[in-house]
This record gives sequence, C-alpha cells and structure tokens, in this order.
Amino acid sequence: MYQSLSIPSVVACLVQDVLRDAKWQILDESHPHYGAYFSARSGLEEAGHGGTARFVMSCGLVLLVMERYPDALPPETPSQADLLHRMDIALDYMHRAQRPSGLIDLRSTNYDSSPDTGFVVEQCCALTSVGRGSDVLVAPLAKIESFIRRAVPGLKIGGFHTPNHRWVITAALSQARNLFDGLDVDDVIESYIAEGFDADEEGAYIERSVGIYDTVSNRGLLFFAENWDDPEKVQAALDAVDRNLDFDLHLLHADGTAETGLSRRQDYGTRTVPVGLITPLLQYNAMRPSPRYVRAAQWFWEQASSEQVYDSSWLIYCLLKYGTPQPSSADLPLDFVRYYPKNQIWRVRKGDLSASVFGGVTRLMTLTYGEVELTSIKISQTYFGVGHFIAETMSSDGDSVTLHSSGVQKLHKPGYELPLGRPVDPDTWDDTFKERDIYEIPPAESTLTVTAVEGGFDFHFRTLAGLDQVPVQIAFDFPLGGYWETADTALKAQPGQVIFLKQGEGELRFGDDLVRIGPGAEGHRYYDMRHAEPVPADNVRILITFITPVDHHFSLRLSSGLGSN
Repeated sequence: MYQSLSIPSVVACLVQDVLRDAKWQILDESHPHYGAYFSARSGLEEAGHGGTARFVMSCGLVLLVMERYPDALPPETPSQADLLHRMDIALDYMHRAQRPSGLIDLRSTNYDSSPDTGFVVEQCCALTSVGRGSDVLVAPLAKIESFIRRAVPGLKIGGFHTPNHRWVITAALSQARNLFDGLDVDDVIESYIAEGFDADEEGAYIERSVGIYDTVSNRGLLFFAENWDDPEKVQAALDAVDRNLDFDLHLLHADGTAETGLSRRQDYGTRTVPVGLITPLLQYNAMRPSPRYVRAAQWFWEQASSEQVYDSSWLIYCLLKYGTPQPSSADLPLDFVRYYPKNQIWRVRKGDLSASVFGGVTRLMTLTYGEVELTSIKISQTYFGVGHFIAETMSSDGDSVTLHSSGVQKLHKPGYELPLGRPVDPDTWDDTFKERDIYEIPPAESTLTVTAVEGGFDFHFRTLAGLDQVPVQIAFDFPLGGYWETADTALKAQPGQVIFLKQGEGELRFGDDLVRIGPGAEGHRYYDMRHAEPVPADNVRILITFITPVDHHFSLRLSSGLGSN
C-alpha cells in the first residue's frame, strides 16, 4: 500500500489515528471522565495503552512532527492548539484514573494492573525521550512525568500475568530510571532479568506469537538494552531479540502475512502482516546495524493495508528517535527448507509457495500459494475418541519431514474398563478410572511423511498399529471462493461443504491459482465422521477416506494459469 517507510507516509497514518480517536474523546466538562478516550467496544472509558494513553502519545508525536517536519503533515492535521488541549485534558483524566497504588485498570479484565500500567509508562517514556527539548511539549511532559513518578512504586511491586509482561515492566522501569532522577528501581529490574530472556535457541518466545506478543517482548527487551548499564545483560537481551526476529522472518508468507499456527495467544490462525515488528526491527538496527532487518521493516510497510496499520505511533517514534533508515536491498529468506525441532514446526518457502508442518496439534499442515490457502490437513480415525493424528515426534531429513503419532492420547483409551468388584459411589465415579484394569485395544499408531518437491509436496500416510476395518479420513480444508473440478465434475465450493475425492485427482482453483490433490480413495462415506473435527463453516473440505490398514501415497501440486487443464 505505502511507497516508503518515511515520516511523511507514516505521519499521514498517524494523523488518521488521531482524527479517529478524537471522535471518542469525552469533551463534556461536566462528565466525570472528561478528557478520557471512550471505548465503543466496551462502553467504558479506557485509560490504558489502547485508549487514552495511546491518544496522548499520538497527539504528542504529531506535535513533534509539526515542530520539526512541518512540510510532512497532511492538510487535515488538527491545529497545535487543539492537540495540546486534547492532550492536557486526557492527561488530567489519566491522573484521576490512577489508583492509590499509582496503577491503572484495563477495564476488560485487569484491575490495579502493573503490566497494563507498564505499557502506558513505556509509551509515556518513549514520548518523553523524543520530546525533551521541544518548546511545544513542555507542559504535557511535566504532567507525564508526574504520572510516571506516581506509577513507578506500583510497578515495582505489582507483578504480572503473562511472560511478555515481565519485559514490559522491565522496559518501563529502565526507561523511567534513565529519564527521571531519584527512582530506586534497580533491584526490581534485576529480579526480572534474573529469570533469563525466554527466546529459546530457535528464537521462539514462550507465547510464540509473531502477530502480537513477539513485538511486545522485543520492544521491551530493546528498551531495557538501551537503558541498562551491564554489557553482558544488554548483549543477552539483544541476542534474544535477534534470534526471535530471524525466526519470525522464516514464518512469513509471500504476501507478508505471518504463519501463526504456533501461537499460544489470540493471533493463532490469523493472516495479517505483522507491522508491529517494524518497531523492534528499527530499534535493533539502531543498536546493531542490520540491513536485512531494515529491508524487512520496509517490506512490512509496503505490504500492509490501512486496516493493519491501526496504531502508527510507535513507527513515528522510531523515525523521530533513530532517523529514517536508508533503503535496503538485503535479501530476505525466500527459498529454504528449515526444521525447528524444539517448536515442532517444519517450514518451507519456495518463492510464492509457503508451507508449515506442525507437531503436537491436529492441524498438521498449512499452505499458501498466491490466492490458494490450505487452512489445514487433518487425519483422524473413528476410534474410541483418540483417533486424531497428533505427532508426538517429528524428524527431518533434507527436504522431508516425518511425523509419528502413537495414538496414545487418553488414560485407558483405546480400551474398555473392567469392574472393580466392590461398591462404587456414583459421586466418585470419575475417580475410579485410575484404579480399574483395562481390556486393551492397540492404539492407532501411524506416520505421515511430507516431502517438498518441485511445484508442491508428496505425502505418504501409513497406519502402523490399531485394529483393521476402522474408518479413516484425510481432510483438506480451504477457505471459500474456489471452484472444484475433476475429470467429469465442476462445481463452486459452498460454506461447510464436504467433497469426497474417490479416485484420481481434483483441482481447487482460486482466481489464477490452483491446487491439485490426489489420488483419492473411497473407503467410506462418513462426511461427518464421529470424533473428527468438523469442517469450519467458512471452509470447504476435500476428503480422502480409507478403511484400515492404510498405506497411501498422495500429493499436492500448485500452479497458476491453465495448470493441468
């Protein structure tokens, strides 16, 4: 969407942010929350980093651009007087929103919240660091300092909920420590960083959230690194960020969106350009020059849509703090096969083709190619409720990965419990299962091998154990919008539709691009096989079905234009 990552292009977005948020600021002087940002989603005023504090930071940054780069501003920019007034009443509200501890609330869930106050202090310190020396921001920065000084005692004792919160609090305290005299926070910071930075050897943080929380953790660690005095700890923080940024660049699809199938947070399964990573990419480059990370930041900006650049204040902060980076032509990872055993993901990029194979979950594979998106491959047997193929182990050999599912997923399953030979209290029925002997049935052990080949993938699925005569299915789920075609049938995919590929090959076309699947097999006609996960309402499912035992080779091929027709 955007031509360049520069102050004029980013401030145009920031001004739109301000104009949007200004509509939701309470301007009625008689209102108890005068000056607050009102959340249409909750129907409540919101002091935090997604509400009033964000609005304050955005207004302050626009004022700095107005002061330093006036020609960069779009015509619709609010006046200096209007922005200062809005900041003033918003900051007064933020002071009123502080509890006796100095902390604020996140009204949707967290009250008297240290981490949510930490997010706000991060923002306020960032604005202070680029705004000091500005004639325009003298009064707002004085109120910001007052807010921060009241917040720091609560941050020191308040604790956290999730792993990334540790680095938010650490960042906020280290920033405040260097900006304002007299803040005794070193022991608290040391207690947090003593836990160690949680980017593992492959680069994944605990939350594995490329779409949201990798940005939060990276930004926090980089603020810590910028403001701490221990070179060893600073280097360790920078190394953790470097590992994570490299890992995330290997999770990208050709359109700039990210593979989020590893995430343990709310971005799981989403498809967005991770524009939030632009901030840590630029921060990291400022401390350790990295043309590749500059190129990645520029590319994210080029690929992003206006809907995805919702909050551009951090981008302007980086450009004001570090300057506009020189354009970089460094290579990004576009052609690789890489296996991450700790995080159980096998990644393939071959230009426009991007695919992931996962262990530990029922969603075995995702894939994108142009307009084609495979949202999942899932394999299951209708077998005591434990017939899902879930790979406990994976192994990679060159361009292949093999997944092994033991079929052992629940206590005493597959099998049948035997009587105890004594009275059983109905109220403690569930407690008796651990005591019972079992009539054992062999588990549904199986393997799946995936091999990257020219134009797609070859697969080999085998059942290794379990009973014979058991129904099995391989399910391929795709979003709507495609046309399905075989040698003698063509149809438009419908919501929740299930299509059996009985033999030969079939093609699903999305615009110019198509995916070819086959050969099919017709073992049964269970379109909603018991214990299998249902087809999502906004997907179409292609099924290949079997009766055990199974030893089946099949393939996916991707192409554009006429393809095989």
